Order: sequence, then C-alpha cells, then structure tokens
Amino acid sequence: MSYFTKFPLVNYPLGVGSDLKFVYVRNLLRRIGLSSDLKSSAGAFLEYDIKDGEKPEQIADRVYGDPSYAWVILLTNDIIDPYYDWYRSEQSVQDYIQKKYGGYFAYVATGDNFFYKSSVDTGATLSQGSVSVRVLEYHPTFSRLFVDKPVVVGPATITETGGVQHTVNVKRVDEGYLSVHHFEIPRPVGSCGASEFVTVDPLTQQSNSYSVLGGFIGSASDVYPLPDEGKGYVPDSGTVDFWETFIGGYMGISGSPVNQYAVSNTKYEITLNDSKRTIKVLHPRYLSQAIKELEGLLRI
Repeated sequence: MSYFTKFPLVNYPLGVGSDLKFVYVRNLLRRIGLSSDLKSSAGAFLEYDIKDGEKPEQIADRVYGDPSYAWVILLTNDIIDPYYDWYRSEQSVQDYIQKKYGGYFAYVATGDNFFYKSSVDTGATLSQGSVSVRVLEYHPTFSRLFVDKPVVVGPATITETGGVQHTVNVKRVDEGYLSVHHFEIPRPVGSCGASEFVTVDPLTQQSNSYSVLGGFIGSASDVYPLPDEGKGYVPDSGTVDFWETFIGGYMGISGSPVNQYAVSNTKYEITLNDSKRTIKVLHPRYLSQAIKELEGLLRI
C-alpha cells in the first residue's frame, strides 16, 4: 500500500489574480500516529539496529516483504523528515558535519572580559591588520563569531554593517567541526553513586560539581547579568568573573584553555546520530491493524 495515496485531497490555490486556479493535492500536513492500544500491545514492537547506509525501504522489504511499507517504519518511530531524522551512515554524517560547520569560530573578549552585544550583524567583518573575514553568525553566550576564514589569536576589530566598531582580542580560534557545541558535567542521580551528564550554561561558574553552578557575570547591573535560573547554588559573592566560567576557561582567559567540559560539534553530531540507530519495528502480525488505523485516521 502506498502511504500517501490514503491522504485526503484538498483544494490548493495556485497563482494570483486572473491566473488563480485551484488544484487537488494530497494533504501531507495531516498528522497521524499509531493508536495507544497498538503501542501498548505486548510484543507489538521489536528493536532493530539500522545497518550502515540502510534505508527505511530496505528495512520494510526485509520485515514486511514490501519496500512500500517504509511508512510503517517511519510512523512507528515518529519520524517526519527521513532525511534529517533517519540514522546516517558514517561517511554521510562526516560529510554533514563538514558542511554544517565548515567555517571557523573566533572566541573574542574585551581585554580579558566578556564581550557582549545583543547582536553583531551577519555580514559584519572581523579585521586584523590588512586581513578581514566575514561574520556569518554571532553567539553571545559563547562570546564568539562564526567566520568564513581563519584568523589568529590577537587584537582585532569588529566592524558592523552600519559602521559601528568594537575593539576585541581574539583569544581562541577553532575549526568549526572541532569547536565546542556545549558544555556538560556529571550530576549525581540518587544515592547509589550513579550520575548523568547535564548541559550547563557557558556563562556559569566552571566546576565539575553541580552544586556550585549559578551566579552572575560581573554584577546584576551589568549589560549581561546571568541569573541562576534555578540551576544550582549561587556563590556567596553573587558574581562570577569571566575567567571562572566554562567559556572563559575554554578560551584560556586565565591560564591554559580548559577543554574537559567541552563537547565538540563533531562529538555532538555523532552522538546524536548514534541515538537514532536503534529503532522500533512493528511486528508483521500487527501490520494489517496499522493499515486499518491509518485508513480510519485519514478517512474524510
């Protein structure tokens, strides 16, 4: 059974004015899912590890003897976009990482202090002497610019499209795929000695103890105060110096760069991709029930 042939038809307008006409198209935006009864049926699902490069059609052919039942595989796992949500092959994920992070991250500071501005225009330039590179993105909480070409550690000038300039120091430069995606630390779970990793704000106080996260960068009256937001204990001083933060330590504001809490873009994307490898497969004996449910949901 073709998945989309069961979707209802809707009148869709094309053109404007005298060229306006209506055509019947499949309503592919109709959201559907398996019923709770089917999901709770004992033995209804099996675990399956996707092989490198394997597609939904191949799994459907292997399990149901028909590649056109790929929609059952996708629906069972709540996958809407099979391009982005499906497990990628090792080579494919590496290509994706290189394309997505194919630039450089320049971590900047004003002296040894946090550089913050509500925005830095896309199209602004970062200049060092006669060398200028284009700013593709600005990430305030990481105090960094995503640029199209490499720069070096040292003094620089940010020039926005409107002509406003900022004098900064480039403290660290990473290739995009190697740069930090987020920071995480272990947090105790229960009293049995187990732990889980939690993502922490780049601007909280650097520590491997979850109990001391929080505080403010500078003071509450500064242009970018960082409130505790319930993430942990606020130090008695109520403030955190930039060099004490996760991102400040990563940049090496005071001493050598600290990488122990950093999860790189490459590691993040590979871990995310690996989490998609094991999927649920509807047992073949429930296939006819799933088809009936689909037809009932899409009946108009």
